[in-house]
Amino acid sequence: MKSIRDTGYKGTDYALAELIDNSFQWGNANTVLLVIVQRKVQGKQRAAKRVDEIWVIDDGGGMTDEALNLALSFGGSGRYDDRSGIGRFGMGLPQASVSQCKRTDVWTWQKSQPENASHTYLDLQKVEDSAKEAALTVPWPTYPGSPGYVALPDWVLDVFKQHAVPDTSLGQPVYSGTAIRWANLDKLRWVRAEAMFAHTEYLLGRVYRDFLTSDTRRRSIKVAVMEGDTLGGPDVFQDVRPNDPLYLHPVAETTLEYWEAAAEDDRDRLIRITDEPPFGEHYTSRDFVIQRPDGQGTSTVHARLSLAKPQARPGRNPGKDTHQGRHARDNSGISIMRADRELVLEKTLAQEATDRWWGVEIAFDPFLDEVFGVTNNKQDAPYFTQALRLAREHRLSKDEAIEEGLFDEEHPIAELYDMASQLVALVNQMKQEGKDEQKAASSARRAQPAVTSVASNVKKTRSAVSPTPGEADYANTKPDPSKAAETIEQKLEEQDVPAEIRGAIIANYQRGVTVQVIDRPVKQAPAFFWPDEALNLEILCINNAHPAYKSLIGPLRVSNEEIEAMSEDEAKRLVVQSVDAMTWLLLAWSRFENEHRTSPLIGKIQEIREGWGRRLAEYVEDRAFKAASLFDGEDETQEGEGGA
Repeated sequence: MKSIRDTGYKGTDYALAELIDNSFQWGNANTVLLVIVQRKVQGKQRAAKRVDEIWVIDDGGGMTDEALNLALSFGGSGRYDDRSGIGRFGMGLPQASVSQCKRTDVWTWQKSQPENASHTYLDLQKVEDSAKEAALTVPWPTYPGSPGYVALPDWVLDVFKQHAVPDTSLGQPVYSGTAIRWANLDKLRWVRAEAMFAHTEYLLGRVYRDFLTSDTRRRSIKVAVMEGDTLGGPDVFQDVRPNDPLYLHPVAETTLEYWEAAAEDDRDRLIRITDEPPFGEHYTSRDFVIQRPDGQGTSTVHARLSLAKPQARPGRNPGKDTHQGRHARDNSGISIMRADRELVLEKTLAQEATDRWWGVEIAFDPFLDEVFGVTNNKQDAPYFTQALRLAREHRLSKDEAIEEGLFDEEHPIAELYDMASQLVALVNQMKQEGKDEQKAASSARRAQPAVTSVASNVKKTRSAVSPTPGEADYANTKPDPSKAAETIEQKLEEQDVPAEIRGAIIANYQRGVTVQVIDRPVKQAPAFFWPDEALNLEILCINNAHPAYKSLIGPLRVSNEEIEAMSEDEAKRLVVQSVDAMTWLLLAWSRFENEHRTSPLIGKIQEIREGWGRRLAEYVEDRAFKAASLFDGEDETQEGEGGA
């Protein structure tokens, strides 16, 4: 029994989930009440509050005497290997209970009154206090009036009837349900009720999110903290809110509550958004067909993927500085769902800080338990974890992996390996897309003293001396600001600039930013960059599909989190690499000009180079450039993790 106590629940919240499994599946309950009783306990030096009892009360169907006796017996489930729902192992109640406490009491009643409940218990302390050869037995249930019967406390009767719906089919209202008490708690993960409540809601909300949000039959879990022996009215119970690691549910209804985005009129301020999810479902969501180990055909594994919207990642370090960044940190990984209930949040592919910005959910039915390697405490799927690790580390095909001896073709991993390989590739794809979107949105949103804002002020001087065609058109027509913005957006749309970037450019333009730098991947174009304009908006397009971008510019676009994690030597190398990149760009021009020294075009080429040099000198000598001090220190307004 002592060995069983140490076999494995990750915490009190996971152990409680076993009891809730019983309520939802075997009890068919609609509501589960979780009551954390806290009392003052005298320690060695002072008295302090700590959790003294935990109650789980449901309005399910209750149990017969035989079922109650079996429920507390190890492996004693009357429905062992039933794969119709979330349980099947017959170890849940006793194993979860002894992992947290030495005394477990169970009361149950069927179409009766809770005052008439039958009762039994499992008491490890009695065994420890008796002779070593004493047997651990579960007493046969007793009823009111029986010797040694323990009655339910009055407060339990009250809160149950406040939340349960009576059966009036026989005329007189009757109830069914079960109440479980854990006492003599000696292995709790959290000893203060407030900490237990916060962590318990976070986990239970994620584990049972499908039950809490179901469109066909919505269940509820309610939690209350009880001080001493008194519990207030029904209002003391708080609903466990769903915790969606994909962040696709309306946030106001979940533990996230809200998410933050940058306010358009003040870059240092964040605004709360509660009416839309911060992530969007990714287009690569798909199904996988897996052979059932019982030989009865196949089962489908559903994979849902999600990716954070660029606007949900505002600021220089959204992972650390935003509400959703901190919340998503603890939800990062692959959520493995079995029969609509989460087993584990698998972390193999969540190794970096930015891995909080994607989500994956894998959902399968219990007929694939042996394939995934589901443990009897429903906390892990180790074969799937091993398949992910092998696919990530070796990047071999299934046949190559078997040939290398990574696993046998008869092993369950062989059935999961192709799916794991695809998931590794899909996650890498999402991560890259997220970084690209963040960089694009971040560069398009920059305000003073970013390059585009300073350049907007510098070009005012130049436009008065030698205006571009667009500037001349703008000066002649003097269009209404809204009409100008509409014209510019139309041209950007014609050039296939994404809507997200167009919106940011227009917002900046309306604030007076008339220079923009955007990445435009054009693989067939030999040009590394090209100028464009729309009215008085000057646009520099950088071809991020050009080899020079990938070799010179791309490596310099590291996130702020990556910069902060750099050693001093790594940071110095980055500075040298930046200077070298600029030098390579100039060397390419130098080579181009030298190859045309005997060409009739050499005069024009030199004239263009000298004209470019004059423009550059005017820029860096302009008062707006000097006032911005772009190269004297860190740009405090730079946004996002993906800034250059």
